[in-house]
Amino acid sequence: MAEHEHEHVRVAVVGSGFGGLGAAVRLRREGITDFVVLERAGSVGGTWRDNSYPGCACDVPSHLYSFSFAPNPEWPRSFSGQEHIRAYLEHVTDVFGLRPHIRFDSEVKRMVWDTEQLRWDIETSSGSLSADMVVSATGPLSDPKTPDIPGLDTFPGKVFHSARWDHDYDLRGKRVAMVGTGASAIQIVPSVQPLVSRLTIFQRTPPWVLPRIDRAIGGAERAVHRALPFTTRLRRGLLWGLRELQVQAFTKHPGELGFVERVAQRNMARVIKDPDLRARLTPDYRIGCKRILLSSTYYPALAQPNVDVVDGGLS
Repeated sequence: MAEHEHEHVRVAVVGSGFGGLGAAVRLRREGITDFVVLERAGSVGGTWRDNSYPGCACDVPSHLYSFSFAPNPEWPRSFSGQEHIRAYLEHVTDVFGLRPHIRFDSEVKRMVWDTEQLRWDIETSSGSLSADMVVSATGPLSDPKTPDIPGLDTFPGKVFHSARWDHDYDLRGKRVAMVGTGASAIQIVPSVQPLVSRLTIFQRTPPWVLPRIDRAIGGAERAVHRALPFTTRLRRGLLWGLRELQVQAFTKHPGELGFVERVAQRNMARVIKDPDLRARLTPDYRIGCKRILLSSTYYPALAQPNVDVVDGGLS
């Protein structure tokens, strides 16, 4: 945009997900208003804008997975879905007056440090500007990575990444292959399994899966949080404390990991009755060496007759 050419600001924040919005709020609270947030898309939200696949939700409790300075008494579930998290970020953007600072559709193409002027020269898809300081809040997983699978480019069927879900494509009655068993996959699988005729899951490494203790937060409970804001902060503090205790089990008391593994194994054995499938779903590494996943619906979906699990990496 021509009006932003040669503009100079004190701070340029790249990205408007949790990190970018958090930085913007902190800048305003410190009295710094000479800043911009450069966002390549047309709205805020980062990963919670880009990921909208069926079943998309966070595996951190909602009252903890939110800004400490912006508690939300309206979370509808213990683990709220993508649409609620995205709405929360839009709300934060409005409440803290961030929209005038955001440059939408402004993908950063190039940044060069000018050693003479002591500033960053920034080229974006909507124009150029310079800044004394840059805060990178692009996120480590902002661009989906499609595996280099031989033949994928000539596959005649529909192909899309979970972070670029095609909601116009109807999966009902289709034969579907899911590549991977990570955090997104274990949310997608239970959501699409009832719709498809056949679901084949390609598993390179089985994850440890613990039960996800999720429930709806009723209207009365939310009303208490609205009327007594300290209860929202108290809830967040308790969740934080519990998570800290869990971390200590991995860092200071590794002997307790055996108990955690048994909980995960019972979570599987309760549903997966086929000993062969149970063996293929059991990790051969200590719990905590890879990300621990939370789901109470993943294993029930795998036990359905229209689901196949193929173990081993694709080549």
